[in-house]
Amino acid sequence: MKGDFIIDANWQTPEGRSALLKQLVAHSSVTHSKGETTFPDFVQDLLMSLPYFQQHPEYIHQVPTVDDRHAVIARYHSAKATQTVTLISHFDTVGIDDYGPYQKYAFDMDQLTKTFQEDMRYLDDMSKEDLLSGQYLFGRGAMDMKPGLMLHMSLIEQAILEEWDVNLILMTVPDEEVTSKGMHAAVAYLDELCTQHDLSIALHLNSEPTFQQAHHDTNHYHYTGSIGKIMPSVLVYGRETHVGTSANGLSSNFILSYIQQEIEYHARFKEQFEIEETPLPVSLRVTDIKQHYDVQTPFRSVGLFNMFLFKRHANELFEQFNEAVKQGMNKAISEYQQRIADTDVESLNIQLMTYHDLLQYAVQQYGQETVDQLIDTQIATETEPHLQSIAIVDAMMNLCRELGPTVVTFFAPPYYPATNTSYHPLTEAISETIDTTLRTQFERASKRIHYFNGISDLSYVAPSPNGAGFESYEENTPVFNKTYSIPFQSIEKIQAPLLNCGPIGKDAHKVTERIHQQSAFEELPIVLSTIIQKHFLNS
Repeated sequence: MKGDFIIDANWQTPEGRSALLKQLVAHSSVTHSKGETTFPDFVQDLLMSLPYFQQHPEYIHQVPTVDDRHAVIARYHSAKATQTVTLISHFDTVGIDDYGPYQKYAFDMDQLTKTFQEDMRYLDDMSKEDLLSGQYLFGRGAMDMKPGLMLHMSLIEQAILEEWDVNLILMTVPDEEVTSKGMHAAVAYLDELCTQHDLSIALHLNSEPTFQQAHHDTNHYHYTGSIGKIMPSVLVYGRETHVGTSANGLSSNFILSYIQQEIEYHARFKEQFEIEETPLPVSLRVTDIKQHYDVQTPFRSVGLFNMFLFKRHANELFEQFNEAVKQGMNKAISEYQQRIADTDVESLNIQLMTYHDLLQYAVQQYGQETVDQLIDTQIATETEPHLQSIAIVDAMMNLCRELGPTVVTFFAPPYYPATNTSYHPLTEAISETIDTTLRTQFERASKRIHYFNGISDLSYVAPSPNGAGFESYEENTPVFNKTYSIPFQSIEKIQAPLLNCGPIGKDAHKVTERIHQQSAFEELPIVLSTIIQKHFLNS
């Protein structure tokens, strides 16, 4: 260590790191807000306070997303090394409506913590106990996840000061809380950067905070994978009629209700990895598409379902989903036919199609130009990719209504592929280093969890553990490569062992969001520094 290390350093002491985190939190960056768009300039200015980046301003780059937000990519370059570690974080946060009259303090960690000390009405017993302990600081972004960015800025400064023989690439991105457009853009740029400078990625290191497992849990947790999330969906196109002649129609709500029963909370979609299990699937949106009241029966209904993944990829999940939809659809039709059997109405039937099949049919019957215009028109009517997807499928079925009652399965964004590098020799060795460092220096145990269950941008740095399997997603997501895309090819090229190791925090996305000060400002800086020095320097 250089003798003038502390003198020249900004963020190499607990006090310096605390001050940096408070600066980062104080700059509001709620997803889709103006603050999110100005935050990259703020980070770049902070990095430019380091003489290294003043001498090499070309090592900092702002990467635009498809909607003109920006990720910040800052590179520490070693002339002697090709081995590279990425430092991944996101800077957007959820909103602050939950803070009520204290919204004005939501980004001021000191003032909010003081305010809660004076008024504890917003706190439960656990957060009161943590507040009174003096070990935690509160604030929006105080846990999720500006401490990770703070740690990475501190780490890259240390590398500069000590002239480490390893390349570090700091990647901090917007939009992680919604559809991860920032990470998609950053990964594509990282692929170009590696090719241009002949960089070999050895590790993707994220520092999302740990999620404590129980009330008085003092363990630290690190993760060698990240849970996957995907949203398979259905649009049920039935047959309209007047409510006075209900047997003459086929209610889309009725059909969808049976499909729901085959999906929501159904164990067929649960996965297990050792003792860890995926949460059961639930619906995120179930509704008919009627825009106003009248006495026509609903004949177009949509359901969007949240599913978590460990080993499965999109192809496997979509096959399984279609089978469940088919079972629900068949049960619904069977019940419907029994219920109208004593009427003089001829019963209807219904078919199952994927969006890919529907698209091909529409092109064959009406031509590519007509279909392209339909898609463009529907995209223009909505702003969110999942709503655009619904609108496209609905409009296409209206165009192809000669198909008759039909259930169409498709995907709605976003998609976070599951990733996992558990039992890779490097991640196993680093896992041991994390536990040893915390145990010997701070008397704190660190336990490995195979899948980070908070959903993270690590989904975009390695293919699914069971292979890529992206084809079904590309073919059955109506807005794919239009208003929503995932750089699947770049993911394949920049893949490497991955790890999530961040500080202890609690209550992400809640008014009681908080960070453990010793973990963030003292323990994790040493842990992350030890990981790099032990496993990548002189190796």
